[in-house]
Amino acid sequence: MDLVELRGLVALLRARATDLTDLEAKSAVGGLPKSLRDTISAFSNDRGGTIILGLDERTDFSLADGFRAAAIRDALASACAGELEPPVRADIDIVDFGEGAVVVAEVPELDPRFKPCYVKSRGEYNGSFTRGGDGDRKLTDFEIHLLHTNRGQPDDDRRPVPDATIDDLDGASLGSLLRRVRQRQRRAFDGLGDEAVLRRLNVLTPDSGDRLVPTLGGLLALGQYPQQFFPQLNATFAVYPGVSAEDIPAGGPRFLDNRTFEGSIPNIVDEAVAAVLRNTSLRSFVEGAGRRDVYDYPVEALREVIVNALIHRDYSPYSRGTPVQIVLYADRLAVANPGGLFGAVTEDDLGGEGVSSTRNPVLVKLLQDVQLPDSDRTVCENRASGIPTMLREMRRAGSAPPEFHNRINRFKVIFPRHALLTSETMEWIEGLGATGLTATQQMALAQMREGRTITNQSMRNFGLEGRRATIELADLVGRGLAVRLGERRHARYVLVPSAGRPSISDVSQTDREGIVLAVLSARPDMSRRDIEVATGLGQITVLRTLDALIAVGKVEATAPARSPLRRYRIVSGP
Repeated sequence: MDLVELRGLVALLRARATDLTDLEAKSAVGGLPKSLRDTISAFSNDRGGTIILGLDERTDFSLADGFRAAAIRDALASACAGELEPPVRADIDIVDFGEGAVVVAEVPELDPRFKPCYVKSRGEYNGSFTRGGDGDRKLTDFEIHLLHTNRGQPDDDRRPVPDATIDDLDGASLGSLLRRVRQRQRRAFDGLGDEAVLRRLNVLTPDSGDRLVPTLGGLLALGQYPQQFFPQLNATFAVYPGVSAEDIPAGGPRFLDNRTFEGSIPNIVDEAVAAVLRNTSLRSFVEGAGRRDVYDYPVEALREVIVNALIHRDYSPYSRGTPVQIVLYADRLAVANPGGLFGAVTEDDLGGEGVSSTRNPVLVKLLQDVQLPDSDRTVCENRASGIPTMLREMRRAGSAPPEFHNRINRFKVIFPRHALLTSETMEWIEGLGATGLTATQQMALAQMREGRTITNQSMRNFGLEGRRATIELADLVGRGLAVRLGERRHARYVLVPSAGRPSISDVSQTDREGIVLAVLSARPDMSRRDIEVATGLGQITVLRTLDALIAVGKVEATAPARSPLRRYRIVSGP
């Protein structure tokens, strides 16, 4: 890591006044902190992270007095190699900073085949950690189980359900499935009786004896009422009147709708989609000489998010008491399922062409031949098309892209309710005077205008590949429309105040300081005018912000106040 990048990270820490999910800073003056082993474990089990040692949070992340960089570097390398299992291959450097130096360690995410990473002295079940906010949290037994299953292929959907019989499967659904597979795969099933075909499809399997019983996957795909055997393998639906479960009008109802969907997965999908649509409204879009009406959440995207939650959730005994949860708020729809992303798929991969890893292969294979109720459409395609369909349909509807939140024990998708590129927003974008903006740049600006930070992943959710996302974000910075906070994996982009705010008074002091620090971290020794141009802030605002930063020792001036040579730079040392 070079000095410019380090300055960017320190500016980000100072702007946020705390550690971040993927960034940890400690003074380490008295030696390597014991808690740092937990952090290394957590970064390894999540998406990786950066550790900076030698900065004191109590003094606004300035250089810690008495820090010994070489000794701490050696101690950190020793801990990574000998105190964690498996050993962590961190990239550890000493970086000059002001009048001293700090130790920077880039901790990579561990290969899923070897997770969890744990502190040896505490053992796997007491020494495995994950990140929670800006701290470390011990993994639960369920989370460790999920990491273990990620090393191979789970077979929960292939397991027999001993108390069930073939009579617990729906006869009409069985008949339709048999006709479809015999027609589509004649060679595989030619000359076989129904029972043999169902065994080959893993709908039926022998139990501990020779008696044929349904598999879990067979029961979920074709059962009359799987909840007789697994009461919580269903989906719940709640509609709140406000933007949170606690946002309830005085004297108003707690729920606008509250129900549970049961039966087979095809029935759950059908009823859940219908229920969400009943609780949402239509929006109209002009297309050419006509008009197109769409729901707040496009039907295709809605169906895909519910199907994905049901077919990719964890079905191990640990989570059979947890349903898929569908929650509709005033401003968003959230769909969550137990079990995070499976296999080598990461959040960065979501939406990519051909990206797929199936936790429940028997169930998924069956549902590509099982039809939805009163339809000739099957439940899923098994072509890694679910998330790309969500992204495409949300874009077509002019909505903000879905947000993906992956944790070891849960995966959640959030659909924002509002339209992103409204006529008012488009007028604002045109008023910026920036010609030739791409559609994805316009969507990014619209989200930044709402106060959201944009990342490379955000742009990929708009449908761009990684390199193109980086180019388009850099172009927004070059046009003076956005400013970057942080570097590389920590880079976040926000709107410059003059582009997105009707009045500079609407920008908080913390926001102004963070933006000025971010600009100075990338270009040291800037004049006041340079800072005005780069940030979009007015002259008086820049001067007041610089005075505030100088007063707390974050920024220094290179010449007296009235000198034409006066420039500004970040204070690197204590």
